[in-house]
Amino acid sequence: MKVGDLVKMPGCFVAEEAEAIGVVTRIESQGPLLPRRNRIEIYWIQDKEYSWEPAKWLEVISESR
Repeated sequence: MKVGDLVKMPGCFVAEEAEAIGVVTRIESQGPLLPRRNRIEIYWIQDKEYSWEPAKWLEVISESR
């Protein structure tokens, strides 16, 4: 997963049948102070807001070039 990828959160619906779709804007890097943290900042298109999500909750649906 990288910045610019289009992602969805399986099982998370915004409307009856529309899954939440977002764009990766930042990736929290791992380091000595943040061991094993792998969170991704997503701009959620339908909600027009940003949030940090665990990478394991997200599925890439379109990779950026």
